[in-house]
Amino acid sequence: MNKEKGHIDEKLLLRFLLGEASDAEMQQVSEWLQLSDENQKLLDSYEAVWAESGKLTPNPVAVDIPSAWNIMSRRVDKFEEEKITRNISFKSRIVWLSSGIAAAAIILFAVYQLMVKPGIVPATMQFASIEEVMRDTLPDGTRVTLNAKTSITYPEKFAENERRIKLEGEAFFDVEPNKEKPFIIEAGNAFVQVLGTSFNVKAYENSHIEVIVTEGLVKLYTVDAATMDTSSVLLKAGQKGLVSSMERTPVYVSENIPDELYWMDYTLIFNDTDLEKVFSLLEEHYKVNIKVSDERIYKCRLSTTFTNNSITDIMDVIVATFEFEYNVENNIYTVTGDGCAEKNM
Repeated sequence: MNKEKGHIDEKLLLRFLLGEASDAEMQQVSEWLQLSDENQKLLDSYEAVWAESGKLTPNPVAVDIPSAWNIMSRRVDKFEEEKITRNISFKSRIVWLSSGIAAAAIILFAVYQLMVKPGIVPATMQFASIEEVMRDTLPDGTRVTLNAKTSITYPEKFAENERRIKLEGEAFFDVEPNKEKPFIIEAGNAFVQVLGTSFNVKAYENSHIEVIVTEGLVKLYTVDAATMDTSSVLLKAGQKGLVSSMERTPVYVSENIPDELYWMDYTLIFNDTDLEKVFSLLEEHYKVNIKVSDERIYKCRLSTTFTNNSITDIMDVIVATFEFEYNVENNIYTVTGDGCAEKNM
C-alpha cells in the first residue's frame, strides 16, 4: 500500500487490534495516533469493524488475514491510481477504507450464513457463584476466580481465531497465553482483550466497569453503536481502567484501592498509603480497633503487600517498619511512637 507522510503500516494496525503487537509496536501506534485526529479516526474505523464482526453469533468463518489484507491493499492502490483528482483528502480515503472493510466483513458473514444449517446455535456453557468465591478453569486452560453473585458464559468450544466469553459480576482471570487466539471478555458495555496475562474485571449490572491489571498488558475498549467509533486504553501491570455507566468511555484511574482484590485471596496492596487509611481497612476486614498515641502516626505512609496474613503479623510488620510499638487488649490495638521521621512523610 502506498506510503504518505504520517502514514503507518496497516498490517501493524491489524496486529495492534488483534492484540499481537509487541511493546515497541504498540508504542509506535501510540505515537502515530498523536500526530492527527485523522489517524485516530482511521484506527477507530478498523477497530469498530473487527469488534463488531467478532460479536456475530455464530462467529464468522476463519479468514486468511494476511491474504485478505494484501487484497484490500491492492484494491486501495488501484483506487488511488484511477481517481480523477489528485486532491482527494485523507479523510475521503478513511471513509473509503472503512466502507471496504465493512463490506468485506458483511460478505464473510453472508458466506458463513449460507454454509451453516439454519437454526443451529453453538452450545454454550456457564458457571456461576452465588454467595461464595469459587474457582474454575475454562476449556483453554485459563484459570478464573469468581466473586459472589458472578456468572461466566462461554462456548463449549472456542472459535478458531479467538476465545470470547461473557462476564456478569466480578472475576479474576489468569489467562492461558495463545497469540493465535486473543482472549476477549464482554462485560456490560465494554470489552477486554488480552493474549495472556492476569487481571481483575468488575462488571456488575447497572454499574461501571473496572479493570485492574496485575501482570501483562490489557486493552479495555468500547464501541459506540450509533457511530461505530471506538475508544480504548492500554493497561499495564499495576494500572486500573474504568468505563462509567454514564460516559461509556474508557479512562485511566490513578488511584488503586488497597483492598480491591481482598475478596479473592485476602490480599491488601498498599502503595504509599497513609497509616490512617491502612488502619481503617484493617479495622474493617479484621474486626478490630486500632488507636494511636500520636496523631502524627496517621501521616506515615506504607508500601507493602499482605496476602492472607493474620492481623498480628501485619501489625508486627507495621511497627517494625516505623520503629513503633503496640499492645493489644480486648481486641483493641494501641500503637505508640513519636510519629514519622521527615523522610517517611
